[in-house]
Amino acid sequence: MTKQRKSPREKDWTHLVEQYLGLESMAVTEDPLDLCGACIDSRALPLLKRRLHEEEAQISLLETHGYVRMREKCEQLVASLRPLIAVLEQEEHA
Repeated sequence: MTKQRKSPREKDWTHLVEQYLGLESMAVTEDPLDLCGACIDSRALPLLKRRLHEEEAQISLLETHGYVRMREKCEQLVASLRPLIAVLEQEEHA
């Protein structure tokens, strides 16, 4: 049995999607899955961008209230959304 190798771009892409979905709640994950099925593609850009803005807005509020762990999770989510959105935007314009 031979294993199919993924290209470096596919590995990067898979990692970005897994990282994002691993940080997101199931309730929020359902929206992109409803739009795209089992894959995330450029159709999810509006939802992902909205989510990015929501999380960016939350960071300062959480910091103000002293919610360190929740702020860190928001920062992780923002850090995973930015490259995912960038890759999807490149795909959309290709």
